[in-house]
Amino acid sequence: MSAIHSSRRLLLLGSSWSRRVSTAWSMPLRAKISNPVFLAKAEMATAATADHDDVLFEVNRAARIVRLNRPRKLNALNESMLTKLTPRITEWGKSDAAKLLIIRGEGGKALCAGGDVAALLGVPPTKSTGFFTKEYTLDYILATYPKPIVTFMDGITMGGGAGLCMHTPFRIATEKTAFAMPETLIGFYPDVGASFFLSRLDGELGTYLAVTGERLNGFDAYFAGAATHFVPSEKLKDLEARLAELDTVEDLTGSRKYNAVINNAIDDFQTEVPVDYKFFYGGDKGKTIDACFKFETMEEITDALTKAADAGDEFANSTLDTINLRSPLSMKVALAAVRKGKTIDILETFKDDMFIASKFMTEPDFQTGVSYRLVEKQNGRADWEDASNVDITKFWPKGNEVPESLQATFAELDQLGHDRSAEEVAYKEYPFHNSLPTEKEVEQFVLGEARNSGPFLATKEEVIEYFLVEYRGKIGVREKVAEILDRKTQIVKGHEDEQLINWV
Repeated sequence: MSAIHSSRRLLLLGSSWSRRVSTAWSMPLRAKISNPVFLAKAEMATAATADHDDVLFEVNRAARIVRLNRPRKLNALNESMLTKLTPRITEWGKSDAAKLLIIRGEGGKALCAGGDVAALLGVPPTKSTGFFTKEYTLDYILATYPKPIVTFMDGITMGGGAGLCMHTPFRIATEKTAFAMPETLIGFYPDVGASFFLSRLDGELGTYLAVTGERLNGFDAYFAGAATHFVPSEKLKDLEARLAELDTVEDLTGSRKYNAVINNAIDDFQTEVPVDYKFFYGGDKGKTIDACFKFETMEEITDALTKAADAGDEFANSTLDTINLRSPLSMKVALAAVRKGKTIDILETFKDDMFIASKFMTEPDFQTGVSYRLVEKQNGRADWEDASNVDITKFWPKGNEVPESLQATFAELDQLGHDRSAEEVAYKEYPFHNSLPTEKEVEQFVLGEARNSGPFLATKEEVIEYFLVEYRGKIGVREKVAEILDRKTQIVKGHEDEQLINWV
């Protein structure tokens, strides 16, 4: 598609802020929450008391702080932690004194390395499914929380750890961040609402990350949009203290202005772009990802990668090696989930996850992968099942029989948001956008289709300057927009002297 505009006048307007309505949850606050979603079953009570310090809770002025405290297990989530987290976080969501929630991990190595799935080996499918429904219920509560949440992605942030942070409006990456959804390597699939957040990353990057389980390290997590800010690890303590001081601000919880105040406070702690920084998945790698992962089947993706590798593309070749280690079934479900995730709302996403997880608990690949990777700690290719003739539609609730237990859980999720608007509890786009400009935004501006873009052709520098103003000079904007333009635009014929560009 080509821009046909000729006027080159550039309109520079201030950034607009996303908005979330802060209607209070109607469920009454009780010392013991009676809703079935939050009830700790007898079998969990013992686990909850076994390690009473695996989650720490703190009140600091305006802030309510959650500290995941299993450093030897890289803060991996277990039932004990979920039993504590859900009612306390829900309680704080209703408290007038609580202005924002901060989630971080103790030990300096991880926010959370994921769910403790190794503990699910050999247990009945109903019990393991129960663990996942509790985990996804917590993730959904965070995704629809009536107050701002700031998560510190300091260290390993994978699987269940991504579920705790990726649906929140403020996600802080550090130089130690290692973000990934590595489930296809253990015979599972990218859960915790990953199909929603991965499908909304630039181009086909989210598809690539879902299928391969590869990482975004450090600044790359910020550049790709997995994080909204980048703050050095050594500054997190001071940032936490600064956020707690925001109780001096007028009570604007959930409002547009209050979120802007939080965003600006975090911006003050950001560091400059690392010297000589280049996005790992940018340039030619980004082109390969977009060209090869745009298809609807794994067979087509593999064929495209093979052709690229045969033509001398080393990244395509290494990606084929990566895919070969993953569960074929897991990759097929991951691909289908990301494709569907782009079209559905956040509530349906988590219902799908609950159903898909229940199906995987009866699949041999899950037992094989978890045992091979997490228990035996092997690095080769596990003995996966042949998935060439699998009908993956069986992994989605639509058109399939939903067990009564899951029907009850679905009803409980609906009840959580029954008194709130759809834009709060069943949105199709995140209510907040505090990260760097997206590829789609840049494309719309170059084509003259964006809000206030005006009828013009522009140079690369003019496009960059527009976004610098629109994003108020946010760290990394220049580098992010420049990388997109280098990869996705070309100079228009007849305007070589002026260097005017168009999208390709």
